[in-house]
Amino acid sequence: MQKMKLKKRNFILLIIGLIIFICILIEVSYTFWIFKGGPLVPSSDEVKKCYKNHNYLLSDCLYSINNSSDSLVKGEDNNLRFIGSSPNNYLDLGEKYSSIIYRGYSLTNENDYKDFISMSDCLDENRKCILKYHENDPILWRIIGVYKINDLSYVKIIRDDSIGKYAWDSSISDVNGGYGVNEWSSSKLNNLLNGIFYNRDSGECIIGKENKSSECSFVNNGIDNSIKKYLYEASWNLGSIVDTDIKSLSNIDWYNKELGVNEKLCNGAYCNDEITRNNNYNSYIGLLNPSDYLFSTSCNENSMCAKNNWLVDGKNAFWTIMPSSSLSSNSYAIMYNPLNGFEATFTSSVADIYPVAYLKREVKIMGGFGTKERPYNIY
Repeated sequence: MQKMKLKKRNFILLIIGLIIFICILIEVSYTFWIFKGGPLVPSSDEVKKCYKNHNYLLSDCLYSINNSSDSLVKGEDNNLRFIGSSPNNYLDLGEKYSSIIYRGYSLTNENDYKDFISMSDCLDENRKCILKYHENDPILWRIIGVYKINDLSYVKIIRDDSIGKYAWDSSISDVNGGYGVNEWSSSKLNNLLNGIFYNRDSGECIIGKENKSSECSFVNNGIDNSIKKYLYEASWNLGSIVDTDIKSLSNIDWYNKELGVNEKLCNGAYCNDEITRNNNYNSYIGLLNPSDYLFSTSCNENSMCAKNNWLVDGKNAFWTIMPSSSLSSNSYAIMYNPLNGFEATFTSSVADIYPVAYLKREVKIMGGFGTKERPYNIY
């Protein structure tokens, strides 16, 4: 009888020990998964469902986060955007740099840089050179927000790093004085983004007036074929703003202008192109709208807002997708300049290019923190 009780007790202890062991194993496995990039489970019940439900759309997940986050807010235009200086909105689509990258800065101008695939090539141009990316480093995007298109929600994203410094457009000297045409759908930059960049190819890129070009390659950092299944062919709004209004309009005014028409006001020496202006254009890759920046910093055009806005923090001058109408030229588009804010600039000018895209509705969240070290993952 005593032996039976002892065996029963030992059996119970064994079962308890196995249960404890399994619990420890599950906890260790979960912790390991978390540190490998598994989802951070916030305290909000709505956000917990975002990660536990394996069929949860990324756009719906972001709306859930919106209910418990100060960095993801809805603007007057009813679009949801990340705001502030450093929100957790990094996204890894699965792309990798195919080779090592060295960034060579001018010895006299830190804003002037060029990328190289070897240190020797960089030093040969008498530049200050640093290792920027290793081979197989992830190419990261950042989530701008969730936008309504035809009453459906789409996630809008932007490349975390510039793909280079290029012109918006250019033209022969007989057309608009060689400064280019402010019509995005026919622009050289649109052709670049949805051509050789989208296809990870090489070619000629425009870098100045009168179609001045140089060799360029996106074999290392173009759109990888593996992520094209995630990208949505969106309709990009191409409404323009009159150059004299740039410093006076609010963020919602800018947004409404973007939804408007591309006005062709000029008929002078730099206004003789015969290209028809489009108000919308369908493509996979575009650029930032000025209103994206303005809403993301909760202020108007003032460049002093840049220090509190992740979209421009630490960045040089960069192009937006928006044309600018003027009585003096048909060659103006909107560039962001850290010193002056938004300004109408000749399209043949060179600035950083940050590709922007929309994700398909059916894209789902798989995990991640949204930090640069552990970005969100999708499938």
